[in-house]
Amino acid sequence: MKLVFLTDAWRPLIGGGQKLYEEVLFRLARSGWQITVVTRLLPGVFKEINCPNLTIIRLGPKLSFFNFFGRFWFIFHSFFYCLKLNPDLFIATTWLPALTLQLIKLIKNTPIVLLAIGFGSQFKILEELITKKFKYDLVLTDDWTFKEAKFIPNGVNLPRKQSVDKWKNFTFLFVGRSEPRKGAEILKQAFIRVKRHYPQVRLRLFGPGFQLINQDQLNRELFKAHCLVLPSFREGHPLILFEAWAHRLPVIATSVGSVTRFVNQKNGYLIPAGDVAALAKAMIKAVKDKDLTQKGNAGFNLVKNYTWDKTAKHYANNLKCLLRID
Repeated sequence: MKLVFLTDAWRPLIGGGQKLYEEVLFRLARSGWQITVVTRLLPGVFKEINCPNLTIIRLGPKLSFFNFFGRFWFIFHSFFYCLKLNPDLFIATTWLPALTLQLIKLIKNTPIVLLAIGFGSQFKILEELITKKFKYDLVLTDDWTFKEAKFIPNGVNLPRKQSVDKWKNFTFLFVGRSEPRKGAEILKQAFIRVKRHYPQVRLRLFGPGFQLINQDQLNRELFKAHCLVLPSFREGHPLILFEAWAHRLPVIATSVGSVTRFVNQKNGYLIPAGDVAALAKAMIKAVKDKDLTQKGNAGFNLVKNYTWDKTAKHYANNLKCLLRID
């Protein structure tokens, strides 16, 4: 089966979306799918992963990801490039590559699929247009609340056990981009309140816009921290949630997207988005909670069965069903 995957956010960009794309596509390619990734040529240093049956096409010009011209030029450049290809189906990620799908639909009869993740764009009208107004043969999502689409939960790689001690002082961990929808500023305000009660507590922030770390370093931080904080205003299914539990790390998270499907009082704390007082209260509870370790263990017992192999199989089954392939 031949598949063309359109995204403007491949390596060297890093994040939950990029990890999802790679984990799923690499597994499909290894199972015999012929996959072509059509993406932008972005500046930066990165290591391309070689995988049989997977070809990566990078279209110029080489401009930063947020360059306005570069983002919109890719819509049309990728469209004309895809006219030369004859796959069994086209898949595009949100947001702007979905516009390329609409152009392709005007010329080709090939099925088109939208992978709708990363909700909370600052362009709300465009987000609504792409996800609710445009027509696709299939819409897949990791956001449990997006009822118009087929929900597929993400997977997680269980880490090898490490003999790493927790930080001496109680430490909260944040992992995410420095952008408004991730709620880092709300977290900082809440942390100031927590420090008034517990001056010894610490907060460590990692991700684009903060300090960048590799996967090995992230694993170490997840082992050493006492609690992950996920204060987002909008999410689909944040991978860091499952990664925290894979390290037996309890979580404080906002009730957005698929988070509400997984977080409960047994494995963490669920709070309203944007509520500084509620976040500070939950953080203080975590510091005082003598059973905090049990919450981390409960999270681990939940996610240990959510593997990337199962996630990739769900994607494959849905795509085969669309094409009526057994």
